[in-house]
Amino acid sequence: MFRITRRFCMAVALCAASAMSVSAFAEPLQKIVLRTDYKFNGYVAPFALAVANGYYKQAGLDVSIEQGQGSGTTVQTVASGADDFGLSDASIAVLGITAQNIGVKLVSVYTQTATMGLIYRANSGFTGDLKQLQHKAVISSAGTADLRMLNPALASVGMSTDDVQLQIVDANARVPLFLKTDGAFLTGFATGDLLRIRSRMPDAKYMPYAKYGVVAYGTGLIASDDMLAKHPDVVRKFVDASRKGWEAAQRNPEAAIDASLKLYPDLNREFVAGGLKIALNEQLHTPATAGHPIGWTDEGDWKKMLDVLSKYAGVHNPKAPSAYYTNQFISQ
Repeated sequence: MFRITRRFCMAVALCAASAMSVSAFAEPLQKIVLRTDYKFNGYVAPFALAVANGYYKQAGLDVSIEQGQGSGTTVQTVASGADDFGLSDASIAVLGITAQNIGVKLVSVYTQTATMGLIYRANSGFTGDLKQLQHKAVISSAGTADLRMLNPALASVGMSTDDVQLQIVDANARVPLFLKTDGAFLTGFATGDLLRIRSRMPDAKYMPYAKYGVVAYGTGLIASDDMLAKHPDVVRKFVDASRKGWEAAQRNPEAAIDASLKLYPDLNREFVAGGLKIALNEQLHTPATAGHPIGWTDEGDWKKMLDVLSKYAGVHNPKAPSAYYTNQFISQ
């Protein structure tokens, strides 16, 4: 009996020592901050699901998702290294890279079409003909991508913002102003402004700029030039784990919504669900990116977008498309 007990104790001791040894030499998870573009929208839910399902931890990353205060700010914090990765509207990132030589690049784009457009009342009589906007009130906010894309949409029918009654207000004031202004139109995002309005006005309508030939990628993942050069392995792991989150969200949207509420319990479930549904069902691909992995972008789309931005949105002398994006971290 003594021998059995002794052997048992020795075995336990060896197992404990082995566990301590493994623990001592195990690589610690690398802390990573993902900064959203603006608060928490439905298209952030797949990243929350990647956290909940352990995809980042499996890649050796300890990821926290922090809410942002606008694409312009997120571009700056990522470029400075204050945040490791960020979500930004592609056109805002392009403007910063071109005009200010900000050192970031888009490594995945998740909302690729019908992201921005015009929101209006069901009884407005608007049929989709932009000439109907002449002398009408159009509410927007300074510096936003949806305002920048209004001009090329209007240009498709020979108009400009001079032909409408443009009302520029703070981003937090535009939805309340629209709701109390009869006959007004609002420039906005399908996964944000439209859902906020429909929570108060369920029959509100939406017409994407894409209907008027405006090619503009939406929200994508940005990394700094420094991160891309010095830590390409981290970028690849993060992009791959994020893609798994999107694929899992396609299979089980409810799980992605649950994961979002676990991170931020004060979120409105219907708002997150509505934004995620639009992102998954309507915005994942353009005709040129269909059949490619989630996040992959097309050079031809970029050329069309840069042409629009250079003509109508203040992006002067744009660089080659490769200055703004890369597909090298997306597994085929």
